[in-house]
Amino acid sequence: QQFMDFNESSQPPPESVTERLAEFARSGPLHLYMQHGPLLDKLSDYTGAAPESLLLTNGSDQGIELVLRAFLDPGDHCVLAQPGFAMFQQVANTIGAEVRGPVFPLEDFRFPFAEFVASVQPDTKLIVLINPNNPTGSAVTQEQIQEIARRFPEHPVLVDEAYYEFCGETALQLLEEYSNLVVLRTFSKWAGLAGLRVGLGVMSPDIARSIMSMKPPYNVNLASEIALTVSLDDLPTLTERIDAIVAERDRMMGLLENVPGVRPWESQANFILCKLPEGRGQEIFEGMCRQGIFPRYFNNSLLKDYMRISVGFPEETDRVIETLSDLAGS
Repeated sequence: QQFMDFNESSQPPPESVTERLAEFARSGPLHLYMQHGPLLDKLSDYTGAAPESLLLTNGSDQGIELVLRAFLDPGDHCVLAQPGFAMFQQVANTIGAEVRGPVFPLEDFRFPFAEFVASVQPDTKLIVLINPNNPTGSAVTQEQIQEIARRFPEHPVLVDEAYYEFCGETALQLLEEYSNLVVLRTFSKWAGLAGLRVGLGVMSPDIARSIMSMKPPYNVNLASEIALTVSLDDLPTLTERIDAIVAERDRMMGLLENVPGVRPWESQANFILCKLPEGRGQEIFEGMCRQGIFPRYFNNSLLKDYMRISVGFPEETDRVIETLSDLAGS
């Protein structure tokens, strides 16, 4: 079975990580709470941000929840271009807040900058940018992020960079100039640590202190801390694996372009969004599931007959293309 719906890394973590975890399982210390100081110093070197600007989270989902709860109250709203990562809507719903914002143009999914800026109101409590965007795979330019941070200095601007490693564009260098920026990262998509749930927030020390006061203690476990520490010591291996995923993404894009009735969109992440033949999306999706291939299917008002396919190994790509070609052409 091929699960290609959650965009985990197709690559496992480096052997150095699994070897260190095996050693940890044998010798512990499982009976002690973790101390994040050394890891924060290492992440400071990795990001270029001071340790007091960093926030470790239980996956980027927890980072999203903490930031939204820090800035939104019941009845408030944030601005987010749609369609976006569903977690933002889910968390806003639990708060009693609203998600507003323009819709990506379906002809190219280019970030709707002018419409987005116009949708920010004086009572907007949070601005959210997903870069690259999930599920469209399209990117916001650094110039656009900088302009939004500059135009709205009183508004916190959250930049979700869950797929940063696959596009190489980050807002981290803007943090020194714009204290209203908050950048979220994850180690699930590129470092192969999805099952260990490690996320990272980078922000001003003032915002970090405020969110730390809301964060549960010991929210990142010791095994996750060890895996992340060793991963950061083995960046050359991880970089090679990122390059392999990007190369396979580009190969899959070329193959999808030749599948009759299927239109893929260029992606800066580790997945590709495709438009299926009109009215046949559910049929094709169910046909793929029967073949043991499970992509993410969309059939809503914004994305009708769309499918998002995670990038896997070459043999997985070939099987996706073969199955999709048979189903779309039947």
